[in-house]
Amino acid sequence: MASWTDIQTQMRTRYKLQEDTPNLLSMVWRYDDGRSQKILVRRYTAFDREMVEFKSAFGRKGDAEASDLLRKNSEMPLATIAMAGDVYMVVYNALLASLDLEDLDFYLSRIAGVADTLEEQNTGTDVF
Repeated sequence: MASWTDIQTQMRTRYKLQEDTPNLLSMVWRYDDGRSQKILVRRYTAFDREMVEFKSAFGRKGDAEASDLLRKNSEMPLATIAMAGDVYMVVYNALLASLDLEDLDFYLSRIAGVADTLEEQNTGTDVF
């Protein structure tokens, strides 16, 4: 079981952070082929429990059909596709109390990987 302080410490130690505020961290996951993917990790409270949200943008409205992305949600083993404003995102939320610090890198890599794949498939570019 990890605390938010544990997550902050591990991310600060292992990654170069773009944002580092009390409840939000962000970093860019880089791939050998030159592609990259920005990931936001946010702490928040819901239903009187501390939560952690991992999210990564991959496109904008018009880059893909919303109905196709909703169908894609049923195939995704980790995370879901959501829309914030006109931006499509891959999002995964977890109870902080049940998050294992040893799995943090897995979540970061998977969220980045899924978002990067969707970005490449739907836009053909590397914007996010």
